[in-house]
This record gives sequence, structure tokens and C-alpha cells, in this order.
Amino acid sequence: MNRIKEISFVLALGFLFILIVKLTLSISVKPSMQQRIPVFQEARFEMSAQPLSFIKELIATELFEVKNQAFLNDLHQLSSSKTSKNTLDGIQMDLQQAMSVMMIQSEFFKGPLIHFRSNPGSAQKRTGEHYVQLGEDVFYAPSTSLTSKQASWILKNVQWKSRTVLPGQMIVHQGLNRKQSEGTLQWTQNELRYLTEELKTNQTLILSPRFFHYSNEFPKKVLSSIPPEFSMRCLLISLDRISLNYDGGKLTEDEQFPFAPSFEVLLEYKNPAAMENAIQSVQNLYDSLNWKEQRVKMGSQDIFFKRTSTKTLYICSNQTEFCPNGTPNITRCQTGFLCKGDLGRLTSIKNTGWAGLVLDMIPAFRASKELFDGTKEVKSSKNGMEISFKPGKNVLHELLKTLVVYGQE
Repeated sequence: MNRIKEISFVLALGFLFILIVKLTLSISVKPSMQQRIPVFQEARFEMSAQPLSFIKELIATELFEVKNQAFLNDLHQLSSSKTSKNTLDGIQMDLQQAMSVMMIQSEFFKGPLIHFRSNPGSAQKRTGEHYVQLGEDVFYAPSTSLTSKQASWILKNVQWKSRTVLPGQMIVHQGLNRKQSEGTLQWTQNELRYLTEELKTNQTLILSPRFFHYSNEFPKKVLSSIPPEFSMRCLLISLDRISLNYDGGKLTEDEQFPFAPSFEVLLEYKNPAAMENAIQSVQNLYDSLNWKEQRVKMGSQDIFFKRTSTKTLYICSNQTEFCPNGTPNITRCQTGFLCKGDLGRLTSIKNTGWAGLVLDMIPAFRASKELFDGTKEVKSSKNGMEISFKPGKNVLHELLKTLVVYGQE
């Protein structure tokens, strides 16, 4: 969930920045398909697109297809914000050149960073409160002021790549477990597709998919995003792979465990010692609970757990539902990565009552729930992922609504 919020937040910043750029009807030259885009080794992810074609598609979608007047009023209010217009000292974007939004994670700079090309007439070398410009290249930090050391680090560490960027797509670079991957995000009215290089065969055992399913290498960078006070964080240290089936959750009246998720998960560790250390850490943290050989009661739930091998641990919230015979349902995955099922399960919370009204007052949760409830299915293959939306839903509009809400937080 934090990963989805982080991605949405950075994309929202990029879109909101586009909104404040003044479009002109005099633009008649078709943008080049071959673009020069920046790449940072320290970037968690980066998305690049053609601003002109993207803006045109947004305008066509909102004005002629969706026609949601209330939402258009929200966009107008955001785009007319006076506080956002002075941070770039009047630099004009060249809408025919690619624009990129990145989430940087280094010791010198952390947070969102936006790159765009300025009009040739305004090319120079200068540094402002939120940006650094070298020639036509401008790097803009929307959420923080740039120090001289940070500006120097950005210009020193950027690498450049020539890439074909077509209308109606985004180029995605992502760093995962010290590896850089490249993919393409494409969309139609009812489908969102992420295409990447064909995954190599990497056979591994995973849980048999149901509800919402996710199996993959555990991204090590996720640990740095999880607060140390999060009690279950110790289970993720030294984790190699994760396989999860998730079926929503419910709120409880237990103060120690107020949320009861419905799930089963298969955790694979680097070695047997790492797994035993993780188990022991959780038991020490909750030493007041009644731990049995394969069961512990946490609030309203009887958590079942079982060592399925010397370095794999199975955990579920309800043995009767997920693992009635004591042995989890396992299958073999040819690529090691699988994501499929109902995205709506991620934000499904039962028995909310008054608490549900409070949750709906949180813009990020409400936006995510509306987005996920509007999807029909997510599925992956050796070439990427595909999300299909329910009839009557427009992919670009639904994504835009979510991004705008995250951008306001």
C-alpha cells in the first residue's frame, strides 16, 4: 500500500506541474518520437512521457468523454494556485521534449524530482530555490528547497538515455534489489498495461493464487520505508521471497490489534538461521501472548504458522479457511513473479461502522478505494502486467482523480 501511495504521489506532482504550464495554440510541430531522458542509479523509479501528447489526451478525456464538471472545477482550482507559479522563476517548458518524474533515494537527496527541457531561448546555467538548470535541462524539486550540494549532486550523477517515447505511453525505469529494469506503461479506455522485458525462467514454489495474489522477490528497499516502530517489521529482515493471498480485513475493538487482516503468506528467508531469528524476534516482542507450537492468539484472531521447510514460513489468519488440513496449497511458478486477482480486496474493510466514516474522510484511502473498486482484474505474465477496469470506467480519468488527491496531501 505504501508503495502504491509513493508512486501515485510522485506522478501527481508531475501532473500538477504540467497543469501550471501555459499551453499555446501556436504549437504545430509534431514532437520527435526519439527523446533524451535522465536516469539515476539512486532512483527508486522514474516515469517519462511526452508532455504535449499527454496533455492533449487529458483534455480530450476530461472535456469530451467524462465531462465531470465537479472534477474539472477541482483541476482549475489546483492549476490557478499562485504559490506554485513562482518556484521556477518563469522558466518555460518545451512541451515537445520528454518530461520525467523520479523518486530519488540517496544520502544527498531524498524525494521527488522532476526533469523537463526548457525552451531554447531560456537555456542557461542557474540555481533557484527549488530547481537547478544547466543549458536546457531543468531539474525541479517540488517538495523541498535545493541546497548547493544537492544541486551539484544532481548534475554530477545524472545519466542520459536515448529512448523512443510514443504518445499514449510512459517509459518506466525502476530500481529493485540493486537491479535497474525498464518497462512501458500503456493505456486504452478500459485497460492499463505495463510491459517489460520477458522474464527469465525462475521456477519457485508459491501459494496457489486466490483473492488478491502477489508473489515476487522481496524488495529490500521496502524496509527503509517501514517505520522502526512497526512491530511486524522484524519478520521482513533477511527475507528473500514473499507469496501472499489477501482477502481484505475488518476493524476490531482490541486496542493492541485493532485491525484483523484476512490473509495467508509464504515467507522464504536467506537461510534457516535468518528464519529462526525472525520468529524469535516476534515472540520476544509479544512475549505476553500465549505462544503454542503452531498457533498464537492476536486480538480476535488465531494466527496459524508452520515451518514448511528449513527456510520457509507459512502464516495465515484463519486455518479453517486457508489451510484446513494443516498443509498450505502450493503451486509452482515458472517466472518467480505473479500478480493476479481482485485489487478491491486491498482496501476492503468490513465492520467499519463509524470508523468507516472516519476512513472515508482520509483522501488517500478514499481515492485508492474508488480506484481499486473500479477495476475488474489484475493479472501478470512473463511480459508484464495488465489491469482491466469495469464497464463505464475510463482508465486515464480514474488514475487522474487518484493522483490529484494524493498530490493534495
